[in-house]
Amino acid sequence: MKILFHINSIGHGGAERVVSILSAGFADNGHEVVLTTLWYSDDEYETDKRVRRVNVGLTDDESSKGRLYRIWARFAKLRKCIKNEKPDLVISFCNKANFRSAYALFGIKIPLLVSVRNDPNKDYRPYKLSTWYMGHKASGCVFQTPDAMNFFSKELQKKGRIILNPLSEQYFNRSVLSCAGGRRKEIVTVGRITEQKNQILLVKAFNEIKEKYPDHILKIYGGIEQKNIFSEMEAYINDNFLNDRVMFMGVSDRIPDDISQSALFVLPSDYEGMPNALIEAMSLGLACIATDCPCGGAAMLIEDKISGLLVPTGSVVQLADAIDYMLSHEDEAARMGAEAGKLAARVEPHKIVAKWLEFIDGILAKKH
Repeated sequence: MKILFHINSIGHGGAERVVSILSAGFADNGHEVVLTTLWYSDDEYETDKRVRRVNVGLTDDESSKGRLYRIWARFAKLRKCIKNEKPDLVISFCNKANFRSAYALFGIKIPLLVSVRNDPNKDYRPYKLSTWYMGHKASGCVFQTPDAMNFFSKELQKKGRIILNPLSEQYFNRSVLSCAGGRRKEIVTVGRITEQKNQILLVKAFNEIKEKYPDHILKIYGGIEQKNIFSEMEAYINDNFLNDRVMFMGVSDRIPDDISQSALFVLPSDYEGMPNALIEAMSLGLACIATDCPCGGAAMLIEDKISGLLVPTGSVVQLADAIDYMLSHEDEAARMGAEAGKLAARVEPHKIVAKWLEFIDGILAKKH
């Protein structure tokens, strides 16, 4: 097959990582893969050398024009690329790329497989017409959770499949430390600094337990996407004398090495799709806490009190209590971390790639 992916960029993010892994996996299976993006990010996931990348973004001159022109120009460039490449299938990731791909394929009989990557209430509810057209045009959709699937029309649900995210190879074959006596006194989280990720909730919870655990520090990995959120966090840290206890680590290409010996991983998000950072932390055998946020991705991964702890979104007190429990019950934390580590076997790249290819084969078989 010739498969054309479309996503806004391949910068550091959950969907972008999945595209980088899937495109390499499809190439491993002998398929020709084209990756179309709108822009190049400063920090990008490495793509396989066999994957050909095509820029369908705007020139500097085009970027200076009005919003409607920019929308039309991106659509027109993607449509022209699809016509030139003549792929057997287009696969798009994330809401705007899904909408753009659906409109670009108007009148073209190439099938479209869209992938929903975040809470649909945030990404799709505001765009009712485009969401309807996407659901009508798509030949298939990969969802991450049943809750996400149930948001959409029965028409799209019938064409859908729930598939977990693949885990990067760098997370496999790593030694898992016992929590008791073997781990650094660090609490870690990984994610872009945004309102969605709600890292300030974690900082506030850490502030509640800092006196009880004076040797522990909090490390926050991820780039600054929303400067106002970062400024709010900085102000809180300064006001509560946490400067030597909370550290912003920035973007790292060595996350497995950075966090694998930490005492605890926390995902404090307000909403997620299927959180890659949580998949990765669990696969490393870390004791994990996550908010039970929409659209149910964390709850699909963590069995509460078995492979980690789930807490309500937005509750400083309950998150602080969960952190306190994990740090004060090292044997229990180690047991949950060991159970969490079993997730790795379910998300091996070749297994997830095989599920995608099986789904794709079924879509293409209906078209012939």
